[in-house]
Amino acid sequence: MADYQSFLAVSVLHDYYNANSNGLAPVDLIPDRDTAWLLRQYSILLKSARGFTQLVVDTEQFADLADLTDELALRFYLVSTDPVTRSITQMPNMFDISTIKAAFIDSATLDISAEQWVDIDQLNATTAYEGVATYNKNLISILTVSLPKHHLTLEKKSITVRFNAISTCWKYYIFSLSGTKKLTISDAFTEQEHEQIANKTARVFLSNDQIPLRQVYTEPFSLSDDKNVIIKSLPLPTPDNISIFIAKEIKKSITHIYVN
Repeated sequence: MADYQSFLAVSVLHDYYNANSNGLAPVDLIPDRDTAWLLRQYSILLKSARGFTQLVVDTEQFADLADLTDELALRFYLVSTDPVTRSITQMPNMFDISTIKAAFIDSATLDISAEQWVDIDQLNATTAYEGVATYNKNLISILTVSLPKHHLTLEKKSITVRFNAISTCWKYYIFSLSGTKKLTISDAFTEQEHEQIANKTARVFLSNDQIPLRQVYTEPFSLSDDKNVIIKSLPLPTPDNISIFIAKEIKKSITHIYVN
């Protein structure tokens, strides 16, 4: 009877998804063609959940693999299952792909931030990444794992991949209180000129600085007049209402939040 054991665990974290356990991101790990063949050849199983994958090996067959191999190379496509992930991830350009190299040298634990980004067209033009276009729409990263011979043991190994979320300026549009003389959100916001939207006048408040985008915030903002708190907890921003503007050659993102 085969004896199976977890050999390598990969966790994918993303700042934005802080509402979920450990910030695990909605990302699947999909082996490329050569890696998939190798996993089948040596009966290595992938056990996956949201943002987490384990490689489970048949200990006997893994011993054969370790004897025959000087260095084990694996490659995985990291594919988002949430369509907004790309829009809320910090990257140089909208369609870039992160290339992550996880090379085990000394430690059996690696913690890597997604900092190297390349254009998707460059990847598709490289034979080393044949098949990348298959996952073009939701592909966010390519993870290459390198295990030298001295790490080809049943010692448990782990890789943590981290993605940063973007920061945005929050822009509140308050429609129902246009007649109120003074409104404040906090010192973090400054009232702007009124705006007309769909024949309605909106009081507009813009954050003075960009705020990191998160699913959950511990302290929501309140709307007050001179005497009372009018709205105790203003709506939080959502990734589907983000726009880009350029001021003084600096690109910034604005999250639009409408309060009726």
